[in-house]
Amino acid sequence: MNLHTVPVEDLTKEGAKNVKVQYLIDERHGSDHFALRLYKVEKGGHTPLDQHEYEHQVYVLSGRGFLRETEQNRSVPRELGEGDAIFVPSNSVHQFTNEHDEPFVFLCVKGNPKLYHTELASNTSGTPSEDSSRDYC
Repeated sequence: MNLHTVPVEDLTKEGAKNVKVQYLIDERHGSDHFALRLYKVEKGGHTPLDQHEYEHQVYVLSGRGFLRETEQNRSVPRELGEGDAIFVPSNSVHQFTNEHDEPFVFLCVKGNPKLYHTELASNTSGTPSEDSSRDYC
């Protein structure tokens, strides 16, 4: 897989603004447990405010931005820059934002939501989304 051969798409999830994504590795490539994406958040952009069962790891390739997490009912921003690596725990309320002039570009590795939904389904009636490969960081 070469980054330059993967289509660049607009992140269309409700709440996203000025974000591009490339789905580098996921179920369509034979990966049953993890997915790898590249996100590019333009100036003034942000990912949706999100919360989900799966944890993920982020590595910043270039630019600067913020990870906003909610802790004890308050938003806690953490500035990130090139070379930073961060862990986003399961069920953490989070959002990536860019208030700088240059694009904020990062890789995101996440667990496959179907694995979490399968585990949850044994305890609840939860079911995976129709296209869990498009769940977001």
